[in-house]
Amino acid sequence: MTDRTREGGAAFAVALRAAISERGITLARLQSQLKDDGNPVSMATLSYWRSGDRQPEGPQSLSVVDGIEDRLGLEHGHLSRLLLPSSRLGTVAPPRLPFDEEREQRETEETLAALRAAPQDSLRDLSTHMTVFVGRDGAVERIVMRSLVQATKGTIRELPLIDVAPDETDVMSTISDVVGGRIDREHLHPGRLVSGVVIALDEPITAGSTTLFEFTETFPPGYPPRQSAWHATSRPAKESLIWVRFHPDAPPSWCEEYLETEDEYVSALRTVRNGAVHLVRHGFGPGILGIRWGYDE
Repeated sequence: MTDRTREGGAAFAVALRAAISERGITLARLQSQLKDDGNPVSMATLSYWRSGDRQPEGPQSLSVVDGIEDRLGLEHGHLSRLLLPSSRLGTVAPPRLPFDEEREQRETEETLAALRAAPQDSLRDLSTHMTVFVGRDGAVERIVMRSLVQATKGTIRELPLIDVAPDETDVMSTISDVVGGRIDREHLHPGRLVSGVVIALDEPITAGSTTLFEFTETFPPGYPPRQSAWHATSRPAKESLIWVRFHPDAPPSWCEEYLETEDEYVSALRTVRNGAVHLVRHGFGPGILGIRWGYDE
């Protein structure tokens, strides 16, 4: 994402948040109204647009933006003129949302297949702790992740990890300082949005036994700035904890937690106290648990 495109997306998000706040409407109500108007859009997508994590692109998305302007009583073009052309659309047929749930699901499955990752249906998540360090520029600098897992049957020798970048990129995040295993394989999907690695465990685990592993994820130059931290799990996890620590010179203007499952999408604004915010859930999954933030000018 270029600086021009990122600035355009940020301006759109600020204007959208202001319009929603002034009218006192919830995202769920707005989504329902748009659906009634023939402009269906997911709650996740609306939340991404409101946060600035993504911006509308493509004919279908722009039609939704027009519908938002109508529903919020805005002058035509009030929001859409803040969007700058995307450098990554190219020619697409048929038109579609560039980042929808279906694409992420499909490319994740294809990435796991390319990695020759073993099925994870015999693994139980006991505890996952993510400590996220945000830099002076407001983007994530590194993530330290510690996870305790248990085998429920058979033998588990390796664990796959999937990353979904904020934007299409040729640069993968870097996994280092692995404790309890080693990086065995990695793959960047041709779509340049999803990538994955496989960690080979130092000691395979069998039914009933556990293993604890830790690693650090960093984001090299060229990786799109990330202003969110999330944990996705394909099965219920006993404990999931995300702790975001902001640089003292870069407190966010707003912060939001979100929870996404097959059946619902829930988000809530959070207050950042003493430069940090955390989110914890017990028994959550399958789904995505996350925190995102941004900076208003």
